[in-house]
Amino acid sequence: MAADEDSLFLAKAVKHVVDKVGYPPDCPIKLETYVSQNYIGLFVSNEYADYFKKLSMHYVGEVSSKSANVNAQTKSLHMSLAYHFDISAFDSLKSLTGELEFPELSNWEIRLYSRDPRFTNHKVYKVIQGYTPKVCDELELVIGDYVYVEESEFDSSTDGWVRGTSWLTGLSGYLPGIFVQRTADSDAWTLHRAFSLGFRNCMECKSSDSETNTEGEMSNYPHEDAAALAHEKSEETYQEWEKYWREVQNDRSESVLRITQGTSIDWKSTMGQGVGDSENSTESVTSSGTGTEANNRRWFFAMRHGERVDLTYGQWVPFCFDKNDTYIRKDLNMPLHLPERAGGSASYAKDTPLTRVGRLQARLVGEALRLAGVPVTHVYASAALRCVETAHNFLEGLQADPSVKIKVEPGLFEFKHWYMPGGMAPFMTLRELHKAGYNVDLKYIPHVEVDIEVSETLEQWYKRNETVIHSAVRETSADGGNVIFIGHASTLDLMVYALKRFGWKRSEPANYQISKNLLRVPYCALGAMRDNPWQVVSPPCPPSINSSSGRFDWKILLDV
Repeated sequence: MAADEDSLFLAKAVKHVVDKVGYPPDCPIKLETYVSQNYIGLFVSNEYADYFKKLSMHYVGEVSSKSANVNAQTKSLHMSLAYHFDISAFDSLKSLTGELEFPELSNWEIRLYSRDPRFTNHKVYKVIQGYTPKVCDELELVIGDYVYVEESEFDSSTDGWVRGTSWLTGLSGYLPGIFVQRTADSDAWTLHRAFSLGFRNCMECKSSDSETNTEGEMSNYPHEDAAALAHEKSEETYQEWEKYWREVQNDRSESVLRITQGTSIDWKSTMGQGVGDSENSTESVTSSGTGTEANNRRWFFAMRHGERVDLTYGQWVPFCFDKNDTYIRKDLNMPLHLPERAGGSASYAKDTPLTRVGRLQARLVGEALRLAGVPVTHVYASAALRCVETAHNFLEGLQADPSVKIKVEPGLFEFKHWYMPGGMAPFMTLRELHKAGYNVDLKYIPHVEVDIEVSETLEQWYKRNETVIHSAVRETSADGGNVIFIGHASTLDLMVYALKRFGWKRSEPANYQISKNLLRVPYCALGAMRDNPWQVVSPPCPPSINSSSGRFDWKILLDV
């Protein structure tokens, strides 16, 4: 028995123990047939059984500090082929056993699984036909899901309906028994780590340095053991964000664009008489294919935009545009230049660009996925400028082919109600974005249009995001390839919510809520899911953190 948060430690201990104990004396592992009147099976030969007992003992010692209730496996290791069978079947079963062939060059793995102890006395059934509930106490069935059912349910049922619990959702209810089929309990186990013992050939038995998991497994990556790295710094940052979200979510006394973090900046003391920066930013995009998918399960990513100018500098527009509405950079972290758009500075005040650091953050995520060998071929971005810029710089880091274009989707924009006190600026048009050099898809037709003059309910906000995400899954299924949704802090939660409900026909729940997770979603945070079945997994690249720093005033040197 172990807590969920200890799973990574337990998985890493598998490899550590194998490295410490070493490998069996010879290759391959030998299996010996055992036949009796009521049992037929394969036993691991004694020399190898001793080795595995040693592994078991060392593993118990390794993990005992984390898990109090763990015991070493010291019984004879075996595979059961048949047991508790009728005596009349003995000759046939014995004959079948004699026909078994054991390849000498098998590849053996040590695997660490977990299962939910609440369902110890339940059987596992796979869903073979979907079902939409008709009343509130019925359970929705989705093909690909598994259902836990108590052993006595089918025996005691008078109408074929049984009570079960969904593996995917954890919800319980009644279901038609003919829509599910008994399957192995292990189908509903969670695989945490598979470590090869290297017996694919008998030349040498060497330890593999690969940390790659087997297909279908929920991935663990080397960066996942760094939870304590910069933890205190992160907590300080989250406290700063709390002020912002308290105003936006609860008090709603201010527009989202008028709440800032940190100390105020004395812009007037830095206003010059010159014309500002004149150089143009020319950053090249390298075209190349990168990596291949590890298996046929697609990746679906959700990513928050990078650092935004308004929440870094506060009321920046009055100080950075002259009387002719010409932009003048006043800080190295500000954009070198801003593209032309309808509304000029007034639009930028309500639809902020990224800082230079924000662009770097986005490129780093793209670079990290490229290095991890995880290409992205479908990019959907909220129509907010900061999200389109994030998508553009993400693709630069990914070194994606220019044919991978940004699908600008207004439906991914965040909750409009937060913006109503101060109003919203019109989103930049595709032509404006294209003219500014962003690699947007001019042929893409959004799935949802957003009226910036009208507020919305939480339900409407959830539904439009779900519409976009579900539509993206369907329209990319034929071509395949990984998908990313680049939006806001809420986009990560909304993607998970939407994909877990993909294919469902049930009515929407009535109690929509703004997630408390928004407080802990930093710039360019990346969430990940895999399909078939839908599963929240670790992103294949490390997270990032950057420290906030005060603005240096050169005038302090006058006092030296």
